Order: sequence, then C-alpha cells, then structure tokens
Amino acid sequence: MRFLVLGPLRLMDDEKQIALGGDRRRATLGLLLLNANREVATSKLLEGLWGADEAPVTARKILQNAVRALRVTFAGHEPADARPPALLTCAHGYQLQVDPEQVDMFRFHRRAQAGRAALAAGRPAAAAASLREALALWRGQPLADLVEAGRSWPELTALQNARLDAMEDYYEAELANGRHHAVLGPLEAMTEAEPLRERAVHQLMLALYRSGRQADALAAYQRLRTRLAEQLGLEPGRELRQLQHAVLVHDPALAAPAGPGAGPVAGAAGAGRKEPERGRPVPPPVQLVRPSPDPDPDGGRSSVSALLIRVDFGPTGGYADVGEALERTAATVREQVERFDGVIAGSTGSVMLALFRSSTARDVDAGRAAERAVSAALSLRGRIPCDVPGGARLHWRMAVSTREAPAAAGDASHGRPPVAGAQLVACESLLQIADDAQIVVCDRTRELTDATVRYAREVGFRPRWTAQGRVLAPFARPEPSDRDPELGVLASLLERVRRRSRPHLVLVQSAPGVGKSSLLAEFERRVENAVTVRLESGAPMTTRRVAQLTAHLPVVLLADDLHLADNAVLQMVEDLLDSPDPIPLLVVAAARPELFRRRPGWGAGQSHASRMTLEPAPLDPLADAAQRHDLLSLCQEAG
Repeated sequence: MRFLVLGPLRLMDDEKQIALGGDRRRATLGLLLLNANREVATSKLLEGLWGADEAPVTARKILQNAVRALRVTFAGHEPADARPPALLTCAHGYQLQVDPEQVDMFRFHRRAQAGRAALAAGRPAAAAASLREALALWRGQPLADLVEAGRSWPELTALQNARLDAMEDYYEAELANGRHHAVLGPLEAMTEAEPLRERAVHQLMLALYRSGRQADALAAYQRLRTRLAEQLGLEPGRELRQLQHAVLVHDPALAAPAGPGAGPVAGAAGAGRKEPERGRPVPPPVQLVRPSPDPDPDGGRSSVSALLIRVDFGPTGGYADVGEALERTAATVREQVERFDGVIAGSTGSVMLALFRSSTARDVDAGRAAERAVSAALSLRGRIPCDVPGGARLHWRMAVSTREAPAAAGDASHGRPPVAGAQLVACESLLQIADDAQIVVCDRTRELTDATVRYAREVGFRPRWTAQGRVLAPFARPEPSDRDPELGVLASLLERVRRRSRPHLVLVQSAPGVGKSSLLAEFERRVENAVTVRLESGAPMTTRRVAQLTAHLPVVLLADDLHLADNAVLQMVEDLLDSPDPIPLLVVAAARPELFRRRPGWGAGQSHASRMTLEPAPLDPLADAAQRHDLLSLCQEAG
C-alpha cells in the first residue's frame, strides 16, 4: 500500500487506486499524512477540516466516522509482506503510523537530503542525479485536490517550500556541472512564479551570463531589485550584488566549469537534451579590440556592423527538441550571413553573433557593410523556424550596431574582423529593448542605410528604430527586365493581398526554358515590406506558421517547379489558401503543363487565383515594346 501526497491525494494498492470516499475522509487522511507518525490533536484536525471556530456541533462525531472508515479501508487492503498502516487513537487526538517508504513525501525528503550531502561534498554529478529523482516524484501541487476544495494548511506551504529548495539545489548542481543551458528555461519559469527568491535569481543570472546573455542577466537583477524595493523596502543581498558587479566586469570566475558537464543534460522532469554532434566545428572566440585613442592618420580603419541574434523558447518538456531547433536555426543563420558576405564570429547557445566589415571607414563603404547586416537580418526574418518539434513557440530578436575598428587587426586566417567590447554591449542593450520578432538598429546603422531600408520609430518608454523592409531610393531604379509587365502584375497582386488580407494564388506556367525560375527570383529580389519564403520539401509550410509570419508583414510564398511536387505538397498549398482566418498571403507558384495533366483541377477551386502564361521574351525588349501585351495572359480571376 502506497500513499501519494506530492500531487492529488492517492492511496494505491500496487498499481490500483483505492477509493477513499467523501471530502471529509480525504481531508482527514491528508492532514494525518502530512503529520505521519506524530500525534495530531483533535482540535487541530477539527480546525483543519472546518476552519477556526466554524466547526458544527456534530464535528467530533463526523471526525470519528471518518477515522473509522479509514481503518476499514486499511484493513480491507492489508498487505501480506509489509507492515500495514495503523490509525491509532491517542490521549489528545490521532496518530497515523506508516512505513516512510510507503509515502512519497518521505522518499522525496530522503533523496533530496542525499543530493544536498553530495553537493556539499563536491560531487555535483551525483547530487544532480539524486535531486532529479527526488523532483521526479512530484505530480503537481501537494494534495492538489484538497487545495482546490479550499484547504490551506501550514504543512502544505512548508512542503511546497521544500520542493522549491530542492529545485534550487538541483539547479546549483547542474550549474556546477556546466549545464547552464539545460536549466535556463526552468529557472526563467521558476523566477517568474517566485520572483522574490534571491537564490533562484542568482542562478538565473549566472545561467544567462554563461549563455552569452549579459544584458538579460542584468535585467533579471534589476527586476528583483525593483520588486524588493516596492514590496518590502529592501535591497538585494550581498551575494546578489556581488554577482551583478561580476557580470558587469566580465569576471572570469563566472565562466562555466569544463569537463564532464559538457555532455547531454536532463531537466528536473527527466527530459534529455540532444548532445551536439562531435564533428561540428565550433567558432573561435570573438576577437575583442580596444579602441585606439589615436586613430591612424592615414585612415587605416574600417567599419564593422555587428548583427546579434537571439532565439528563445516557450514552455517545453523536451530539451532534445530545443537542441534540434537550435541546430536548425544556427544552420539557417550561417547560410544567410554568408549569403550577404558576413562571418559568424561566435555562437553561445541561443545567441549568435555575425560581423560585416567594410574596406574603409568612409560612409559609402560603411553603409554597404551596414546594409549587408540589415539585409541579412531581414532575410532571416522569414527563414528562422517558428516551431519546436516538442510544441514550443520560438521567439527571436535581432540587433545591429555599427562602429569603427582597426582595418588590419582582424583574424586574417578566418576572415573574422575584430569587434570592440563596447559594440557587443551596444548590441546587447538593443536586444534588451527589442520586442518579439523585431530588428532593432543603432542610430549609426539607420543613418547609413536610411536610403535602402524602411524604418519605423517606436516611441514610448523604450524608443528605438526597427527595420521594416527593403525600399528603393528615388535614384536607385531597378534594372530593366524583359519581364517588367509580369513583375508589375505580381507587385499589384501583392498590394491587393496587403490591403484585403486575403490569400491569393498566382500560377505561372510555361514550357521548359522560358524563364519561370528567373521570374520568381527577380520578384523575390524586388519585394518590399513583405516576408519572402521559399517552399521547400524539408521545411513545409503550415497555416499556423503562416499566421505567425503574417502577424507582422505580408508573406510571399514562392514555389518553383511545382509540377515536381507530390500530392501532399499540392494539398498543403491548397490548405494554406483555404485558411479560415484573414491572412495577407501571396503564393507564386511556377509549374510546367505536366502539373495539369496529373492534377487537371488543381487550383481551380480557389476563389482568389490567377494564371500567368509566359511566352519566350523577345531578344530586343525595347524594340518590341509595342507588342509586350501579347506576351502575357494576365491574371484571369478564377471565380
């Protein structure tokens, strides 16, 4: 027979639950279990069942009946090979005698004490294992069903505090093992629920700092300091103040310990984090430089634009899923950064730093580097995965800061430009004021790229500049194209989608070699103030992901060679177009006539769909401009 207190009250016979009866009987057993093997006064039981001075005249009789019923229950399930529980009548009340191994509360205390002893002895790995086993016994709030019925006993508060203490001990052991990434999410959740526990905030700050999130670590300290001052009129303790100073000065003592802690990690609930692939190259540390008080008079300086990217995850029970999502996100970031001639300078957990360097410090060259950095951020906006396989929501923020740096001090062997410590601090400060899915830039970056990037000024308590999308300066006209009429039609349909918030399909069809792929690529290059996403078999779109992307800007989904797609992909596109919610989505799909021989009615059922038939472009588009209207069957509405 087993008694389960760490969650809803349960009495178990092997794996079978034993019925306990009504509320008074369950409450009597719960209060006796919280004081197991100790005498509980009748007056305390009456107060626990009815409250102070509210017990009815028949309260003692009701209590006696509950005790008698519990004895009958125990006798009916008496084990043959173990000491049965005994409910004794004492001089002043009752005592429940039970083997401690039969009550999960006692097993929790024993394993938690073993974990603390191992931690004090300098064995954090053994401590984490014992504490993990202790915390795994919990199924929710202690005696949750009785609490829901209005019971509030001091023993319940003490037991809940014991759980919080064990959680902090577990996080302490994992931090000593170097597993700060594994406990970061649970620590953030704990400090949100228990904002005044200084030890937990101390651990959260340390985990954030070791994850490359210095600004967030300092923000956690400031939140606690504000709450303590407003609610209690107190200042944080000495240890917490010392940690804040150590974070500010980048004290080397805060570094994560090396050794076995670099292995796979398990959370308090026993979920494991996927171990990173051993063969994957790790970027060297960021090269920091000190600004020179006497710049080279010959102009031997350059400009560096730093792009800092941070991704966070909502509640999730699978750290392996988070690890997989981080791997996919890091690969996407590297691909887009290199596409815009940048380099990955460092990566720590969910924070990645990319650098874009100019050849000189002149505004024209510095502007090109800054534009590449902002363009990489805008490109990443539609490509960073939105969902974690375990069901968590991924949140991202980006910041771009531009400053001068010595032109020849970079790491020539890796093409990695130097970055000043002040520039990293500036990026971290920008990330701190950014909201979810925002790209925040410094004033210097905005000044250099104002002609080619559209910005919005966020005002209020935290004023900032946010990048909205690419624009064309009045003097920077697009290159003439043989497909300008078709591109104009696609641009007008995108504007229609933007205004009406309705999905629209444009099916571009032609024979092979006419230029469907080139048309899609050119349209993608010209799209302004919208998120462009390529439909790929490895990253299928869903209505949920589209809704997340369209929360900020319209989405252009480009699908090339759709005639090669299988039926599942074709059905997925139709599902996106049939979204029950209004979403600004433009699907531009290129396909050969084979698509309609295989699926004759595909796309015909859409209320907002167009077909664009491409003919071979003339060799001299200027000479044949008068006949351009014959090149295209322009967008005949289906329905």
